[in-house]
Amino acid sequence: MKLNTKLIVYVGLLSAISSVLMFFPHFPIFPPPANFLDVDFSDVPALLASVTIHPFAGIIIVLFKNLIHLLQTKTFAVGELSNLILGTAFCLSTGFASRYTLGTMHIKKKLIFVLPVSVIIVTVTAVISNFFIVLPAYAHFMPALAETLGKFQFIAAWIAPFNIIKASLQAIVFYLLFRGLYPYIEKNILFKKH
Repeated sequence: MKLNTKLIVYVGLLSAISSVLMFFPHFPIFPPPANFLDVDFSDVPALLASVTIHPFAGIIIVLFKNLIHLLQTKTFAVGELSNLILGTAFCLSTGFASRYTLGTMHIKKKLIFVLPVSVIIVTVTAVISNFFIVLPAYAHFMPALAETLGKFQFIAAWIAPFNIIKASLQAIVFYLLFRGLYPYIEKNILFKKH
């Protein structure tokens, strides 16, 4: 990934948009005790960078937005850590798969196949990271919350369905945005043809 002023500005702009989207709009889709699981669209700019520049550009955006969000964290940074893990999985799977799979198929068609696979990868990553990292961290920092959550039950009932829904919504929004912006992306050579 060669850096130039245009790409640095592009990543900076997407980072700023991603940071704003992490704060607003966001909304819960489940009742208590899972109402702290918010859907937001802050990974959409990171996915755009992952596909148009390089997967690592997307990870930079995911890292930046979570560092900004730490300034007003309510989860002792556990929520931001989880978001970083899942955003990284989303960017890596989408970015590398759209770049190195399905041969010479046009990128817009590739994404139709790549994005559902990425949603599954994000969901599996969420299950594993919540079992080994996120829920144990919540138990350490917020024991009262942890006492109300059965680990296996919470992951099966809330974590897995939530991440399927959230990642699917983000994938749909990203795909529609990518299709709309593709003429600009192609014209400005931000996207390397596959």
